[in-house]
Amino acid sequence: MTNYTIAINNVSGFAKSYMVFTEPPLVSVNGRSPSVYANAWVTFPSISNQSFDSVTASEEFFAYWGTPKKLLAGGVQIGSGGYAPIEAGESVGFSAASSIGTLSAGVTAIGFGPVAWDGSVPGGSFGIVADQSFTAENGLVFGMAKFGRTPIPTPVATFMAEPGDTFYVTPVVKYYVTEGLFDPGTVINISEISQSKVTIDFTGRVETTATVTQQRNGGFSVGYSI
Repeated sequence: MTNYTIAINNVSGFAKSYMVFTEPPLVSVNGRSPSVYANAWVTFPSISNQSFDSVTASEEFFAYWGTPKKLLAGGVQIGSGGYAPIEAGESVGFSAASSIGTLSAGVTAIGFGPVAWDGSVPGGSFGIVADQSFTAENGLVFGMAKFGRTPIPTPVATFMAEPGDTFYVTPVVKYYVTEGLFDPGTVINISEISQSKVTIDFTGRVETTATVTQQRNGGFSVGYSI
């Protein structure tokens, strides 16, 4: 499994904060594409002028579920949730009321578990199979998470969970860097920062390190190396 390194080099003349997020995956359910939000993945608070920082991460990803603190929108944080390691071609089952286990007497555990489903998953995708034990009123979300700078995978993409449906999720190995101070896992509105982000795309490259430099004029440049 390939490891990728993203380095931030600040020569802007000022201390700056930065955030890395990923291209949202392609998601389909019942032949349609639900709205998919990006989440702040890795943050770099206050990098001084002529200073740098970096993060290294693998291609490994996780299916995740969560409970947002408010209605899903930009700026919303995921209050709690869970995750399951998963590879392309696999599926994981989600249940809010099943034999996964009990939290306490009479309270059934929420989470991922083995899936009793024999459907096929499109190439390069993974599946999240939801049972019918919860409703829209629960406000649960599904998505994709990656290891960043903590032992717990950070959400990188989020969409509303729907009971009784199977979601096919296709990850995209593309990253973006933007200026600003964000908390990891926070839902972001890509359209609001579309003019201020720089793209990192490892597709088809032998290089596994990308160095993003913010110049004195505020612009960004990207260089790739092995």
